[in-house]
Amino acid sequence: MKRHRGWKLLKVSKSICLVVTAAFALSQQVYAAESKITKPLEGPELPGPIVAPGKKAPLDDEQINDPNADLAFGAYQRGYYLTALELALPRAETGDPAAQTLIAEIYWNGRGVARDRKKAAEWYRFAAQGGNREAQFRYANILLRGKLVTEDKLGGEELMRKAANAGHVQANFNLGQIITAKRPTWSAYKQALPFYTKAAEAGLADAQYALANIYAEAKGVPTNDEKTALAWLRKAAAGGLDTAQAELGVWLANGRAGPNDPKNAFLWFKRAAAQGNVVAQNRLARMYMVGLGVRKDIIRGGAWHIVSRRAGFSDGDLDRSFQKLAQIDKKRAIELANRLDGWR
Repeated sequence: MKRHRGWKLLKVSKSICLVVTAAFALSQQVYAAESKITKPLEGPELPGPIVAPGKKAPLDDEQINDPNADLAFGAYQRGYYLTALELALPRAETGDPAAQTLIAEIYWNGRGVARDRKKAAEWYRFAAQGGNREAQFRYANILLRGKLVTEDKLGGEELMRKAANAGHVQANFNLGQIITAKRPTWSAYKQALPFYTKAAEAGLADAQYALANIYAEAKGVPTNDEKTALAWLRKAAAGGLDTAQAELGVWLANGRAGPNDPKNAFLWFKRAAAQGNVVAQNRLARMYMVGLGVRKDIIRGGAWHIVSRRAGFSDGDLDRSFQKLAQIDKKRAIELANRLDGWR
């Protein structure tokens, strides 16, 4: 699900692995090795609170509107962390879960104080017990990981469910991941489907991508529905998820769930490639080399091939095609690749 990429909940599906035919001189058609996504979801990896601390405030809208939280929260938002801590502590000690969550955030990130994640975990625990859904979500992840506290899978799942039922968007997605990771069966996906759907409808790109895979593979739904899958895939791609952008490029290039659209496939590969998605970089190289969806440009094709190659993506066909280029073209491609690497 970059983009909180210290963790990775989803991997690029195998259908991305073959897009443009290697026979550049013979064809400009695009082929897929399989008509279905063969591995829709991976098990969750939960390295702490999944929402990167510091990326957003620890108090959601419901709690921000609490008049008792305004002063401490306002100080925190303005960067007066010690003032926020001073204002929050008296309320936290009397059991105010919003204040406890704010203190946990301060210690988790070392805002104005020495970073102390064990102390932060304790404050998250207090706030979670008090019903704060953000704290429930974060402490659930701490329990599931088991590095700051004793690992407790059952307790973490129960707390994640409470946060999800309270409307926490990321918790709904995580709960779906937990359910399907334990038992990757049709019935488990059916059980997880409402949680994925809530998160997807709330705009979470990772959940939208998960639904695209679920509907494409009929995981927890009666039959595969590629039209619905494509609709969710488009949303996930528009939401900025590079894996979804690369996958959407595959679908459009191959005409899956609709007509072939190489021009838009190229544009989605380009967006994903700019984010560092190596599969998209490779596909972009192939499209430039054959002039599929874009004007043929062997320099740009060679450059994107080099970029993806440096990132560890192996493509023997492109290697051979690159070696056949004139020396001046190779040099120009390498110079462009250096600029592309620097720009990203």
